[in-house]
Formats: sequence, C-alpha cells, structure tokens
Amino acid sequence: MRKLITLVIIVTAVIGMNAQEGTAVVMLNPSTVQKKVDKSNAEIQDPKKNAKAATWQKRGELYQDVFNIGLQEVTEGINSKMFTLFYKEPKSIETETMDNGSLKEIYIYDNMKYVFVNDALESWVRINPIHEDPLRVAIDSYVKARELDEKGSLDGKIKNNLINVKSLLKIDGVNNYYLDDYEGALASFEDVLEINEMDLFAGELDTTMVQYSGIISREIAGKTGSDELYKKAIGYYMQLAAVDFGGPNTYLQIKSDYFSLGDTLSALEILKEAYAKYPDTVNIIANVADTYIQLKQIDEGIAFMASVIEKNPSIAESYYWQGRMLINKEDVEFIDKAIESYKKAGELDPSIYYVWYDLGYIYYLQGADFYDRSSEEKDDVIRAKLIELGKEKYMSAIPVLEKAYKLNDLNASVKYESLDLLQRIYYKEQMTEEYERVKELKANL
Repeated sequence: MRKLITLVIIVTAVIGMNAQEGTAVVMLNPSTVQKKVDKSNAEIQDPKKNAKAATWQKRGELYQDVFNIGLQEVTEGINSKMFTLFYKEPKSIETETMDNGSLKEIYIYDNMKYVFVNDALESWVRINPIHEDPLRVAIDSYVKARELDEKGSLDGKIKNNLINVKSLLKIDGVNNYYLDDYEGALASFEDVLEINEMDLFAGELDTTMVQYSGIISREIAGKTGSDELYKKAIGYYMQLAAVDFGGPNTYLQIKSDYFSLGDTLSALEILKEAYAKYPDTVNIIANVADTYIQLKQIDEGIAFMASVIEKNPSIAESYYWQGRMLINKEDVEFIDKAIESYKKAGELDPSIYYVWYDLGYIYYLQGADFYDRSSEEKDDVIRAKLIELGKEKYMSAIPVLEKAYKLNDLNASVKYESLDLLQRIYYKEQMTEEYERVKELKANL
C-alpha cells in the first residue's frame, strides 16, 4: 500500500549535514564514538563539569554524531553502486521479491542494515545502536546548556545545531514511517515541533511537520481506535486551519476525525466555520448539508441551504443538496419543492449525473406508489386515473434515468441502480425492446 507521507522533506537532504561540498568526509567510527559517549557520561557525573554549559553543548553535538553513524553519505534513493563506493561491500545481502513484484535487497553491515527497493535506498535499521534515541539526548543537552548559559553566549551555536537536529529528526521520522514504526515517526516529528516552540525559533510553524504529525496520529488511531490520537490529529489540523494551510481540505479532514470520534455536532461546527471562510467551495457546502441530514436537523439544514443559495445562486450543487434536504421532509409539498430544486441544479449544470439519478428515483417512487394504490382501488374510474398518473411518472423517470446512466463514469453502484430502475419501469410498461437493452447493459457492468 502506498504510503501517505511523501519524501518531500528529504528529496534534497543529505544525512551528512556537517559535510561541505568538496570536503572529504571522515566516517564516524562506532567504537571511537562510544568512547566519547563514555567520557561524556562521566563528565556529567562530575559536579564541576556538569555545571558548565559547554559540557552539555558538546554532549549535544556528540549525540548528533551518534545518530549520524552509518549515515554520513546516505541520501534517499541512492543506488547500491554509488552506496558501496562510500561503504564498501556489505557482509551479506538478503533478497526477496515483494508482493508488487519489486526487488527488495537488504545490505547487512556490522552496525546497520540498509534496505534497497529496485536498487534505490528506501530505509535503514540500526544494529546494537549506542543509544536508541540519540537526537532526544541531543535536544535535552542543548536545553540544559542554555539553562546554564546565563549570558546566552552559546545561543547562536546551539540554534544552528538545533536546526541540524530538526533536519535529522525529519529524516529519522520518514525512515521510521517507511519501516511502519508510526509511533517512532510521530515522536520524531513532534520533537521537531517541540524545538520550534523554543524562544530561539520564536514559535516557528513548520506546517509540513504539523501536517505529518496529524497524518500519523490519525493512522495510529485508525489502527488502535485511540480517541486521544484522533483528538491529537484534530489539534494539529486546527493549527493548519488557523493559518489557511491546505484550504478547505484541512477542514474536511477535521470533520472526518470528529466523525471517527462519533462527535457529529463538532463536525458540523467545524464545517460551518469552513463555510464561513470558503463559501463557494462545493465540497464544504455538500458536507455541511450531509451532516445536517445525518443529525436529522432537517429544518436547520433547509434554512442553511436557503442562505447558501441566496448568497450565491449560481452553484448547481447547492440546489441539489437543497433537494436532498427537502425530500427528507417527506410531505408532498416538500417533494414538489425538491423536484424544483433538482431541475434547477440540472439547468445550471446538466452534466451532474447524481442530480438526474435522484430526480429519476423520485419519479420512479411516485409512479410505483400510484400503481400500488391502483391495485387496491375498487372504483374503476379512480383506479384508471391512478394508473394514468403512475404511467405519467414512469415516463418522466425514463429520460432522466437514462441521462444519469450515460453521464455517470464515476460511480458503478449508482450506474447499476439507474439501469435497475429503468429495467423495472420498462417491464411494467411492457417496453420489451428497452427492457432487454437495459437488462443486457446491467449484466455487462
């Protein structure tokens, strides 16, 4: 299944952030780095060194090195030939053919496994890492350094280091995501957001990280049923909505999350907020109307659609949803008003297949009702009149249902239903040739 998160954040990013173009990179040796970590661990136990900002600032840089072990010359999508120029030949290679036919190769080294798919690096896995979460240690070390650095003399250097840490966290998050470690990916992205909240970054809003954090929170919630994670996703998307990131789709995603929580009222409120901001967006209008219907707040929905049409009478879908709202009232006078709304929608945009399907379905139901009543009517004159009315409604249904079928290239289910209604009508009206035609079309769908 295709991942929802793309690789935009690492298309141009190189893991070896400390490397400069044209400068030879000295590969980090795990045993050497381990000795430095042991030394740093001893230093922070020493009361004098523990109280120095420089001790913690250097510790942060060291743990960035811990993260960078085995990744200094790694770029997303690098091929195996280029990769082995830097890292030499692996100890072994494991291969398998994936379900989609892609070739997966795992290059195994002493400290790392690198996963190539169709000869492009996709992800990596550490073997016996020095620390499970080195970037978290780096962040905490820089925070401690700033607490001890009362004059702020290290702020410039620490800020640059934290910018580097954010880049590494983004790459780590995407890697975790591609390894299906959603919790790990979310933790990395949320660490980026935590750094942005520091005064050094003046509340910088990284909309991509906010969006990805929302996406992953939602994915985990979908797998675990966690209401708290759906609420977290809503919180992230609320931040995006506040800065108009993602436009109407951001609000529609919040609505979907509220639906997952079973909170339809909150879904309606956020959709109404979206409508106030994007009053001409058909998707928003449709979702507001549909949510009113789900809440069975039909009168409120009718009033809403009337105001929508009053503000902008040229949107065909508004009349369609007005019709959908009106047929929920069931009374004959509202059914007639619904038909008028559907006809208006069809006039404004004759290409909308579901307008014609709904209209044809209403005519079919009206015709069937007249025929049912005629079968129970004992008075010959009244029975004949009911049959005449039933036939009239069926004849009205035929052209609009045929139009619904011809225009519909998107919804196979509605396409089938259009033919099924036509087949019933043609059978009832003994229109044999047309009956056989739609029967064959239906069989071939």
